[in-house]
Amino acid sequence: MPTTSRRGRVRLLTVLLGLALAAGLVGPGAGFAAVPTPDGTAQDSGVPTAAIQALQPIQEAWDLLLDRYALPLDPADLASAAAKSMDDALREAGVEDAAPGLGAAGDDRLQQFTALRQRFTALAARYGDVVAPTELAYAAIRGMAESTDDTHTNFMTPEQYEEHLRWTRGDVSYGGIGARMRGPQAMVLEVFHDSPAERAGLHAGDTIVGVDGRSVGDMKLDEVIDLVRGPEGTSVTLDVQRAGTETVDRLEIVRAVVSLPFVDSRRIGDVGYVQLRGFPEPSVIDGVEQAILRLQREGVRGMILDLRGNSGGRLDVGSRLLARFVPDGPIYQAVDRRGRQETVNVRDAHPILTVPLAVLVDEGTASMGEIFAAAVQEHQVGRVLGTTTAGSVAASVVVPLSDRSALQLSVELVYSGGGALLDREGVHPDEEIALDDADLRLGRDGQLAAAVSYLQEQAGAQPPAAAAVGAR
Repeated sequence: MPTTSRRGRVRLLTVLLGLALAAGLVGPGAGFAAVPTPDGTAQDSGVPTAAIQALQPIQEAWDLLLDRYALPLDPADLASAAAKSMDDALREAGVEDAAPGLGAAGDDRLQQFTALRQRFTALAARYGDVVAPTELAYAAIRGMAESTDDTHTNFMTPEQYEEHLRWTRGDVSYGGIGARMRGPQAMVLEVFHDSPAERAGLHAGDTIVGVDGRSVGDMKLDEVIDLVRGPEGTSVTLDVQRAGTETVDRLEIVRAVVSLPFVDSRRIGDVGYVQLRGFPEPSVIDGVEQAILRLQREGVRGMILDLRGNSGGRLDVGSRLLARFVPDGPIYQAVDRRGRQETVNVRDAHPILTVPLAVLVDEGTASMGEIFAAAVQEHQVGRVLGTTTAGSVAASVVVPLSDRSALQLSVELVYSGGGALLDREGVHPDEEIALDDADLRLGRDGQLAAAVSYLQEQAGAQPPAAAAVGAR
């Protein structure tokens, strides 16, 4: 259930250059000055060892952001953001009047981090029984990452990092109910077949307004998703406002392991349909190619590639797949923090389509999904339909920290092959089609219906009845 708010795209809105460990760039704790001394107490007398140990990932994240982020960052801004985030975490735990802020600090990097370290250790020593030092450290790192206002720069807890690693292996499974939502409100876009959500009567177009008796109207979408997800076999109670009505129903749903294929395909009349949820690893290339070739052998007269909710993935995987769709030529440009520019081209292309192409996108299409859609437009090999994409495009790495949490951070700015700005701008479809809530509630997918009609028209046939095109 990926989020579509800008700061909420924490887990899956990624364009990966490759895991830093795999590239041999950074290992856990590598390249950083160790914070604790051998007995764990020397640097901050009187501070619990747990607090000293929790400081290590803060320093690692600090150095990563200042040394490797795609644009130079101000140490004072990072320190201030970390301090504010720690204060917010304490406030949420009931500490209204925490000790004063950072106080006077010099302008340089070392002085700023020294002030931050002193602030953290003081808060951890005083309030460690209210907010554990590890959680306080995570709040500090999260605050620094969020201060960049960059959807590709995020902190991951150890659990979230493990989920990310599973995703890169092509394993889309999690404990939850089996639904995809969009923001800013938690509206259901898709209910997965044979899922707990489907069995409980949740429908596309419904909006989740409460979880376990707690109102979620003011929450970010990723926060709602975290509440809805949980271990297999546990229950969650959802307050659901039915689409197009004021009626709120309460559904009790038993969570299960939800597993989704990255590539799914079927026929819709004489049109082929292939859904691609991400670009995590190379097997999706063969999956898409095999599905398209099979559908073409069956005689379809047009092909839909559905990238809605596609949260991105590896640049190399997306580039190789694009070689099956576009001719030789540029597909994206990357600029690093020193201003060095590289244009990446498709070479030795071998397009496989023999029928017209329609590509579906929405506000959940991000990163490599956006690069893909932009390349289709710029090379004029298909028509893009739907709504403007997420505007979340950068090249990033995910670096594990010493406690098995991780920091994802942008290391290059990415533009389309033709030089178009994608980050914060998105890809504008050739045909803008918004999803209608009432249609969703009736099981009709207007974007999919429009794509089918377009391809039918291209093939010189009459479009099918709208009722024949159901929601996903």
